[in-house]
Amino acid sequence: MAFQSDAPFAGFLRGTARTPVLEESAPAVNFLLEERLPMTREQAFLTEKPGPALSGWDIPSWWQTFGNHYSEKVALPLRRALGISTFAAVNQDNHLPREESHQDVVRLESLRALHQLYPGDFDSPSHLATELRMLIRSRQPREADVISDEQLSRLTSWVEGLNGRRDARPAFAAPFGEVERILAADDWATQLRNVLGLAHLGGSPSKPLLVVLCRYNLARVERAARKAKVKAWAAIPTVLDAGGVSGPAAAFFPFPKDAADINPFGFGVTVSLARDGGLNFKSELLHFKLDYTLDDFAMVGELTDEVTDAQLATARQRHFDLLEQELRYRSDVP
Repeated sequence: MAFQSDAPFAGFLRGTARTPVLEESAPAVNFLLEERLPMTREQAFLTEKPGPALSGWDIPSWWQTFGNHYSEKVALPLRRALGISTFAAVNQDNHLPREESHQDVVRLESLRALHQLYPGDFDSPSHLATELRMLIRSRQPREADVISDEQLSRLTSWVEGLNGRRDARPAFAAPFGEVERILAADDWATQLRNVLGLAHLGGSPSKPLLVVLCRYNLARVERAARKAKVKAWAAIPTVLDAGGVSGPAAAFFPFPKDAADINPFGFGVTVSLARDGGLNFKSELLHFKLDYTLDDFAMVGELTDEVTDAQLATARQRHFDLLEQELRYRSDVP
C-alpha cells in the first residue's frame, strides 16, 4: 500500500509532495509511491502517537509520528529484537531468502558518529582514525609491528564498547562486488558515498568528515538473527525503515515490485548522487544487527564536500525517470 487507505493523510502527502522544500517533498513522494508496506505495518504507523494535529496533518505531526514509530517499531534494543517490524512475520513479503547470505557487503560509517556513540579511550575521531589506519596497515606483509599491543588493546576495548551501545535497528548495506572497483580510486570515499546515496554524510576541505568502510559476510548476520530468534535476517527497505527519530529520509527511494527483475538489482536500489549524470545505481538491503569485529574495518577515508539539495533533487529525478514505468502509484505524485 502507499497510504491511500487514509484519505486525510494521503491528501496531506499529495500537497506536501508539491512543496519546494526537498526535505519535506521527497519523503512525501516516497510515502505516496511505497507499495511494499503490508497493511498491518501501514496501520501501525497511522495509529502511532501523536497522529494528526487538531487542524489535520502537518509536517511537525508527521515527523513526530514517524520518529515515535521508528523508536517503537524499528530502532529497538537487542533485547527487544522480536519487536522490530522489519524482520517480523508481518513484513515477510519483503524478507530476503537465506540463499543471499553467502556474500560480502559493505557499509560506510561516520567515525564522528561512532566516536560520539562510544569514544572509549580515544579523545577524538582523528585519534580513532589514526589507530584504525595503523590496524589496517598492520595486515599487510611485514607490517605487523606498526601497531603496538597497547593500541590493539585500546581498539579492541573500543569496538566491544561500541557494540554494546548500538541498538538493533536494521542496517543498510550494499554488495561488496558491486562497489569493489570504486575502492581502488583515490577519492573512493566520495565515490562510495555518492553511489550508495548517503546524502547525510559530508564534510569540507577545512573540516573533512572521517569515514570508515566496513566489510563483512552476511552469513554472520544470518547467525545473529537466528540467535535472536527473529523471523528474518534481511529485507528490502521501505519508507518506514528509512529515516530516524527526527523524521523520514529524503535520499531514500522505494523500490517498486515490478522492477524486481531489473538486472542487477534484486534487493532495493540506491539513489545515486554521482554528478556525472550516469545511472550508476547499486543494490541495497537491510540486515539484522551485526556486532563489529576489528577485522571488519577495511579502509579509512574522508569526505570534503556536502551533498546539496540541488544535487539530491537531480539524483532523485534521475532515479524516478529510471523506475517511472514500474511505479504502481505514479499518478499520485506531481
